[in-house]
Amino acid sequence: MRAYAKTDIGKAREMNQDCYYVSKEINDMRLCILADGMGRI
Repeated sequence: MRAYAKTDIGKAREMNQDCYYVSKEINDMRLCILADGMGRI
């Protein structure tokens, strides 16, 4: 399995707060984490 991630700062923020993590594959399993940074207005 291949995993890809792409983030975008959007139109309202000066800093990209999105984060992601993809672990190495172990025993046919892979951990994928996504945190959508919502920021402050």
